[in-house]
Amino acid sequence: MLTGSSESTLFHYRALDAQGETRTGQLMAASEPEALRELLRQGLQPVSVQGEVPRPVKLGAQGRAPGLADQLVLVQELSTLLGAGISLSEALPSLEQAYANTPLGPALRMAVRDVRSGAKLSDALRGSGLGLPPYVLALIEAGEASGALAAALADAASQMNHERMIGQELRNALVYPVVLVLSGIVAVAVIFVGVVPRFASLLKSSRADVPALSRWIIESGLFVQQNLLAFGLGAGALVLLAAMLLSNPGVRANALAGLARWPVIGPWLMRIDVGRWATVLGTLLANRVAIVKAIELSAGALRIERLRADLAGTARELERGRSLSDVLGGKGWFPPARLNLIRVGERSGELPRMLSTLGAMETEAARVLQKRVLTLIEPIAILLIGAVIGVIMVAVMMAITSLNSVAV
Repeated sequence: MLTGSSESTLFHYRALDAQGETRTGQLMAASEPEALRELLRQGLQPVSVQGEVPRPVKLGAQGRAPGLADQLVLVQELSTLLGAGISLSEALPSLEQAYANTPLGPALRMAVRDVRSGAKLSDALRGSGLGLPPYVLALIEAGEASGALAAALADAASQMNHERMIGQELRNALVYPVVLVLSGIVAVAVIFVGVVPRFASLLKSSRADVPALSRWIIESGLFVQQNLLAFGLGAGALVLLAAMLLSNPGVRANALAGLARWPVIGPWLMRIDVGRWATVLGTLLANRVAIVKAIELSAGALRIERLRADLAGTARELERGRSLSDVLGGKGWFPPARLNLIRVGERSGELPRMLSTLGAMETEAARVLQKRVLTLIEPIAILLIGAVIGVIMVAVMMAITSLNSVAV
């Protein structure tokens, strides 16, 4: 089914009809909320609604799209300006001028144009190519509806900064293990290419009975040295291929799903994801976003596919009258003591605050697990690198010893 005008966006939807059957289709609407309202008018209960992804546009003088840091600065400054009493019609053009020669410039020009033509700020930012997370757009929309846009933007900026800090902590924590592994690989390569081939003459000696391991190591080192250019090009091609694969969102999602099944690493990734989700959901509810809509939007904060699949039917369960604590209790995301925070929040009317507290607790638990993971990675890397170098050195020493034994 396809309806709407040529100026609208094409949305793909999955919904339930009055008999509980799943229906899928397409419709045209000016925005996602409008698409949801249209489905409800047709007697369908939305399960998921997703607009066509716009074609990527080169943004800014630097030819790159705005990153999370750029987006955060923009949301923070817009919140500050609106909080100071400056109207949106003045604040947005002033930001456009200030960031004209940055990656934010083209996106802001599109947003200013749309707002001047009568569009809401949330719709203008959604269509600008700025790439704001869905929950940020939902918070802005809620702020527009309640008249507290500055406060909603401040909450959005706080959550974005929280995500940025988590990502920065993770990157900082991985610096040492990555440097350690790369240094070990370089050390092994230098020994294998620069040192091992020097003992090739032992293989030609009629006086030496060179052990099989030593012979294999020396011959391999000599082969690599003679074909160094080909090996270098091959290694470069593998690195380039890995970079290209990891730039694909589907490949990254599959890799993350695989890592989530590993012992130690899996629980760490799960805690990061669940903590982020709880914080986003709490922020959305605090800004008076309806819980069913908030659940759907908060799913975008989850990176692990299994968790998103677990959450898929939650909105439907809530509409049937079940509480959020009961639904989550069957998923095993939280231990009973922490799940009780949600139950208490539902009974006391403090669910947003309890979810934010739960998100902070899960994030802290993820930090503890992160330390454990790094504590394991470092000695494992040292042991593996040491073992490889040790085998090479033992092989060389065995070859030398075999020569000396014959001489004696």
